[in-house]
Amino acid sequence: MPAWILFGLGAALMLGAANIPQKLALGGLSAHTLSPFAYGILSGVVIITINIALLVYFKDSLQLFAKKEWGFAFLAALLFALGSVCIALGYRKGANASQFVALFNTNTLVATVLGLVLLKEFAGLTGVAITKIIIGAILVIAGGILVTV
Repeated sequence: MPAWILFGLGAALMLGAANIPQKLALGGLSAHTLSPFAYGILSGVVIITINIALLVYFKDSLQLFAKKEWGFAFLAALLFALGSVCIALGYRKGANASQFVALFNTNTLVATVLGLVLLKEFAGLTGVAITKIIIGAILVIAGGILVTV
């Protein structure tokens, strides 16, 4: 089994589980909730701390000369942060984790279409494989819709 599959499953497990404490922090059971923006700052501090530790541990460099890649990284971080703000505000407005996660994970279709079209990841795939990918992404969307209605 390719390692990327294990990393994908690990990400799914951790990101899915993270929604429970996130919901409790932002729209929890008590009268006190954390501001979505304070939550965002705390998340950023934790992400930076972990990544600095990993950078040191793996003895990686910052790749300062990869200017185009830094631009893509900034854009990815910006989009991720804006998505995280939408999630935090959704929890703040009373979203149920069991329904909300399925809804915002319809991002599968967005990533699938953009990967196939912009990154030309369909190169080398058969028509059947591309059809399976698209149908799978559509089924994720259908599942997200079903749990929210």
